[in-house]
Amino acid sequence: MIKEAGVLDLNSPYSYLMLCKFFPETCVIAESQGKIVGFVSAFLPQTGKDTVFVWQVAVDPSQRGKGLGKALLKELLSRNACSDVRYLEATVSPSNLPSQSLFKGLAKELETDCKIFECFSEHLFPNPGHESEWTYRIGPCLPKEKTEGVQ
Repeated sequence: MIKEAGVLDLNSPYSYLMLCKFFPETCVIAESQGKIVGFVSAFLPQTGKDTVFVWQVAVDPSQRGKGLGKALLKELLSRNACSDVRYLEATVSPSNLPSQSLFKGLAKELETDCKIFECFSEHLFPNPGHESEWTYRIGPCLPKEKTEGVQ
């Protein structure tokens, strides 16, 4: 599904297995008719106890435009592992307009800020042609009990 998304960096299968094994409370899947149609990989960085970092959001093409990505992120924020989280961060490349829209839309729905600033410039990537990555920092988020049931 990550490969089919077309705009996400494809990581090794091992990295996805490790994420799901070691960060199960911050990885979320959505299924439809026994098929995975949405996936969020995230973790709580050691450097910021009030922040959850979203590594990737992937939605199957058949489910795009239905709000699934936002629903997966809200599910992530509602989990016990995120009870102290006040900020959600992700990095997004300048050409990834769907992800930009997703994170800006989530901030708007949660009635909070979405600050955007450069995280990794393109010259830091070993392979030529990789775009810079910009941080989208959403927050401060509402307490967990207020994000539950947000449509």
